[in-house]
Amino acid sequence: MIIQVRDLNKSYGSRQVLKDVSFDLPKGKIIGLLGPNGCGKTTLMKILTGIIHDYDGTVLIDGHSPGIHTKGLTAYMSERTYLADWFKASDAINFFSDFFADFDKNKAYDFAGAFDLDLRQNVRTMSKGMQEKMQLLLIMSRSAKLYLLDEPLGGVDPAARAMILDIIMKNYAQDSTLMLSTHIINDLEKSFDHVMMLGNGSILVNTGIETIKNTGKSVEDVFKEMIGYAW
Repeated sequence: MIIQVRDLNKSYGSRQVLKDVSFDLPKGKIIGLLGPNGCGKTTLMKILTGIIHDYDGTVLIDGHSPGIHTKGLTAYMSERTYLADWFKASDAINFFSDFFADFDKNKAYDFAGAFDLDLRQNVRTMSKGMQEKMQLLLIMSRSAKLYLLDEPLGGVDPAARAMILDIIMKNYAQDSTLMLSTHIINDLEKSFDHVMMLGNGSILVNTGIETIKNTGKSVEDVFKEMIGYAW
């Protein structure tokens, strides 16, 4: 298993976001992380990446607690840009190349061309969609064991969505695990190997895609049933 979580609890003040969450996720799969806003998806991803440390429970990434070792194995795309405003696109590529040993600079330049990104443009002058493309090319240019993408298609138009999804699916490292948080179920469910649904801070569904298909329902059907129940 690439991810093992036991009895995970996380609160912000009096508000409990994750409640006794336990699950295992297999290696080498494309995992859809689904749930409404505020259900704990982003918090869970930040715990897995080691950004959030103040939680109760056990979290293991490839057998290790989140820390320096696991950060070297994990590529994380945040829902918000974390790049300095003064960075040009070329600066961001150079920064990642210096910081991560598994970063492929040539692949990053190829992505920039595919995304029609001007390497001389400052991050602060980019649209939300362009900033997301910038972050995505940085993440997908790494050869990581675990990719965590938090709403990578939220800010792009439908015309660009198919191209970006194709790039994600074709370029994450072989035998790696890709967890993708999204609200866009229709466009993505055919790409999932595994689905995990969160609602009210709890795991509602954690199963392989074939198990859902065998019920005669779509992922979206199950999502509507489970999330309606939880909320």
